[in-house]
Amino acid sequence: MRQVKVFSAAVGKKFGDTVENFGDNLMADLLRGLFSVEPVYVKAAQAELIGVGSILDAYYRRFGRRKFRLLRQRPWRKLHVWGSGFLDSATPPLWPQRLEYHAVRGELTKARIGGGDEVALGDPAILLPRIWPKKGPPTARVAIIPHFVTYRNFIEQYGSVLPPHWRIIDLLGDPKAITAEISSAEFIISSSLHGLIVADAYDIPSVWMEPTGKIKGDGYKFADYFSFRGATIPGPLGFDEILADFDSVASRCEPSAPSTQQLDQLIRAFPFK
Repeated sequence: MRQVKVFSAAVGKKFGDTVENFGDNLMADLLRGLFSVEPVYVKAAQAELIGVGSILDAYYRRFGRRKFRLLRQRPWRKLHVWGSGFLDSATPPLWPQRLEYHAVRGELTKARIGGGDEVALGDPAILLPRIWPKKGPPTARVAIIPHFVTYRNFIEQYGSVLPPHWRIIDLLGDPKAITAEISSAEFIISSSLHGLIVADAYDIPSVWMEPTGKIKGDGYKFADYFSFRGATIPGPLGFDEILADFDSVASRCEPSAPSTQQLDQLIRAFPFK
């Protein structure tokens, strides 16, 4: 199996030091399942590939411009971009390596990088049904997906007041098990972007929930994904508002599964075959 050096955002100081966030943790299974590629997680300046996540501006957000003195630049090294996006609306994609764009998350990111028709669109998480097909009938009426940073806060506020057949999903865990929980629900309520993306991937309606605490970013990543999706997802709505009038909220929410053409284009854009 071919090995590729991958950079991914991490919950701890280094990827894999602790249990990772669902979205950032998806690359390994996608690379192995779709392309027979084994990721080797490395520091940002050593990477050959970035994929799932709001990480196009990750190096800049960590180091700013101070790491861009001539001796630290590595323009002879390529960093291949496959389905990544920006976290914030005004941060540049500055890396020591030379970026080569194969796919980005949405139209907003594509416009920022000046990408042409050769740059495909889509977050790689939309490909999850290709490696983990949906199994059986739904096992939950509603699945709630708090952003991993606010999970404990959400449990404390709402864990004891949920209606029957509603469940809460913890994003710090095994990606396959989490995906199975999402795909087996009839409706998704999520403050996590990847909760919304995976709901679409499995053609499940969803609503964007306001997080019960502060999370990183200015909302750009959601707008970027919606620019790929072709329509916004209602929200962000507070959970109290959703709970108080769930049927009305749910009636305004429609899934938007990516087309076979979009999925095939994203797969064809993968740079390591």
